[in-house]
Amino acid sequence: GDPRRSTTTINLAETMRPAALLLGASIGLATSSVAGAAQPPHILFIVADDHGFHDCSFTGSHVQTPTIDRLRSQGIALEQHYVQKVCSPTRTAIMTGRYPHRNGMQDPFCGGTAQGLNLNETMMPEHMNNAGYISHIVGKWHLGFTSWAHTPTFRGFSSFYGFYGCAQDYYWHGSKGSLDFHSDPGPKCGANCSEPQHDAVFDCSAASHNYCAGHTDPRNANCEACDDWQHYSTILFGVHARAVIEAHPPNTPLFLYLPSQDTHGPSDVPSSYVVPYETTIADPVRRQLAAKLSVLDELIKNVTEALEAKGMLNDTLIIYTADNGGPILQSIPGNTDSIGASNFPLRGGKHNAYEGGVRSTAWISGGPLDAAVRAAGRVAPSESPAQDYYWGLIHAVDWLPTLGDAAGYVPTPRVKGIVIDGMSHWGSIAANSTSPRTSVILDVSKPTVIPQWGDVGAGVVRKGNYKLHIGDAGQLQRPGDWSPPDSDVNVTATEPTTLCTMENMKTSKNCAPYQLFDVLADPSERSDLYGQPQYDSIVSDLKALYAAERAVAVYPCIRGPSGRPNSDGVLQPWLTSKDKCEDGTGGLYPPGSP
Repeated sequence: GDPRRSTTTINLAETMRPAALLLGASIGLATSSVAGAAQPPHILFIVADDHGFHDCSFTGSHVQTPTIDRLRSQGIALEQHYVQKVCSPTRTAIMTGRYPHRNGMQDPFCGGTAQGLNLNETMMPEHMNNAGYISHIVGKWHLGFTSWAHTPTFRGFSSFYGFYGCAQDYYWHGSKGSLDFHSDPGPKCGANCSEPQHDAVFDCSAASHNYCAGHTDPRNANCEACDDWQHYSTILFGVHARAVIEAHPPNTPLFLYLPSQDTHGPSDVPSSYVVPYETTIADPVRRQLAAKLSVLDELIKNVTEALEAKGMLNDTLIIYTADNGGPILQSIPGNTDSIGASNFPLRGGKHNAYEGGVRSTAWISGGPLDAAVRAAGRVAPSESPAQDYYWGLIHAVDWLPTLGDAAGYVPTPRVKGIVIDGMSHWGSIAANSTSPRTSVILDVSKPTVIPQWGDVGAGVVRKGNYKLHIGDAGQLQRPGDWSPPDSDVNVTATEPTTLCTMENMKTSKNCAPYQLFDVLADPSERSDLYGQPQYDSIVSDLKALYAAERAVAVYPCIRGPSGRPNSDGVLQPWLTSKDKCEDGTGGLYPPGSP
């Protein structure tokens, strides 16, 4: 069994919300695929935002995630699954099969910042469509919307429902008086097609509500309803995802990309989801986070039930991953996005590339996986009495070729000279054999030269068991504290690191520009091996790996002036597709690139 799994569960009452949004009665999840299916599997790809490593009930937490736990237990847990330290880079890796330092997508960007994923990149839905799929996205995009050509329905998706940017209020669906919530109902849905979702915004005048203390909006001060579920983003995403499934022809393979807003801040959540935790989770901050995970779990329940009702679930491959580790409260000031996540026992969290920031909760499940495992001569994971694990080294870039093997496409970029970094794990996962991957590039940031160190660069790489942190790759601002072992009691009681921070690096004896960890023997990254002579050759090897990547890295490019809401208060594209980054004059491409 899973040593991190709790067998304690609670049943969130279906009566918490009116019947209009109860998306079907409970339906038992299928556990086997139809043998010899004539078409590729349906694919449901779920990305949980800012999901901590210790934030599900299978880890022993009191956070209740019965659907996530069940699907994971019927599938294979990916125990060395890596992502990037923040959101846009991971989404880039998933969608393109390429490390984000190949295309200047190392950093997140918010609001109307003029950044985005370059148009010469071929995205996952384009590959899926070439294999006969119909592709839809419901949720968070966060890969740029400077021009209509950068929005999802111009990049392979047949429809989009959600928000283009990085974060927003869960009820107002925007910030500072703007709206970023859209329905793009068809392919290449531009200015004359995209529909701003004004009806999704909470209407203060519609009814009496219990207002959240201290949560205000400039359009209507103190108007934020803690008991409002009708306008909560994750619930709206569930309604729309179900509609997509109900309208889909079951004999055509479906690719449904479901990047959730939860559990990203702010800590908004309907109060009905908080109530079950009042007696089980003492920490009020952690309680809010738990409630947000309950909404996410219910979203997945409703989507899988819709697939079951349509007769599609048996033939659906389900992938679940976080985009990065949970943001935790650090021991130094400046971290404002921690809302209760825990990455125990891993070190650090979102914004740095310690294990807590880049080793994600991830699993794969479904009938097509069962069939592949049986074909490899093993017991199907849904029939195994214990949790199945894959301990192979795997990264977000690997999903493009891995799903290509499952879906029947070869991930060939349409622009000559662009090379996929990902490797297929489909056969390795099915057979539980050795990973094809021996190294991962976890960060190649634009370096900030620290006078005491010189220009050593800024990045994090892993090869074999060993991981090298190089220069300031985020740890001087967020130095990699440890989440408390009992986060449900006091999630803010982080254990501070004794290593250097921006404040103490001039006097600290622990301020070398490198840190080396054996992350298999020491996954909590407590024993820095750098400077010990027996590891010199390993350090040299990892430095060379980073240097080779740094030599070809491109850094973020600003495409033009920032965007602002239009006269209706809606955030929409504001530039043309041919900007200085796309035509190569802004430093987006290294010399010799296509």
